[in-house]
Amino acid sequence: MSDASEAVQRPASETLLEQEYALPPEQRFNPLRWARREPAGALGVVLILIIGIMSGAAPLLNTTDPKSLESFTSDNLVGPSSDYYFGTDRQGRDVWSSVLYGGRISLKIGVVTVLVGTVGGTLLALIAGFVGGPVDFGLSRVADMLFAVPSLLLAMILDVVLVDKLPDLPALPAEELARVLAIAFFFMPGAFRIMRGSVLEQRSGQYVEAATLIGAGQFRIMLRHILPNITGLVIVLTTISLPAAILTEATLSFLLGSDAPSWGAELSGDSRQFFKNAPWLAIFPGAALAITVFGFNMFGDSIRDTLDPRLRGRI
Repeated sequence: MSDASEAVQRPASETLLEQEYALPPEQRFNPLRWARREPAGALGVVLILIIGIMSGAAPLLNTTDPKSLESFTSDNLVGPSSDYYFGTDRQGRDVWSSVLYGGRISLKIGVVTVLVGTVGGTLLALIAGFVGGPVDFGLSRVADMLFAVPSLLLAMILDVVLVDKLPDLPALPAEELARVLAIAFFFMPGAFRIMRGSVLEQRSGQYVEAATLIGAGQFRIMLRHILPNITGLVIVLTTISLPAAILTEATLSFLLGSDAPSWGAELSGDSRQFFKNAPWLAIFPGAALAITVFGFNMFGDSIRDTLDPRLRGRI
């Protein structure tokens, strides 16, 4: 009899707890409701998906790998046509193929860069903000010194210095890895400064005092209590930083050149002397870059306003 009563009472108690702690229906995330409330963000998602899917499916979309010998033809500087959707460059390579394959590289470097820079800045901010004292002072002063150096110049120097000293990884050749580390270093001080302020705010919370009183260690408090409460800001910072990272990669490729067919590399080098007579060489890579940055900007702003409207105008 007792077993039967427990079986009856247990679901009832669980139901009460679920009802007490469950989010109201209007506060639960609904993609369609979010899209109606944030049409600009929804447009950004659509643009990102289009660019990402087309770049990922490049081998299936009537393209030729720009690095292969088959990409070089005798059809030099041919305008857009049914055979060459975006025309050809001075070496006879299909610009349509270069734009789609270049999207793979630009998006990959941008995403990996932001992840490395944001994660690194967040971990340093957790250590500095929670430990405090000389650790906080030292890391903060290093960040201030890095802010005093022109960021693009610093990224260019790191790129040039690292490119010959790094190994080729399966997914990231040495040139791309050097660019990722250079741009991540470029973003890390800003991420550190923003996240440090949030960590200091969370450290003074009552839940941290309660965890300290019951004997929780610093490492546990940082990872199990403070980190989950700043995750929303990490997501916002990541989405806001993505367009800037993609633009920075394009800028470095434009200024330093690149063997990889990224969007910035397509706009640099000897191609510039043909822009007047063959404008499609600049229009299509530039349009792909602009559309991608626009999409990430719209999506990042909407995510910021959705997760934490207090950040409007701050980042």
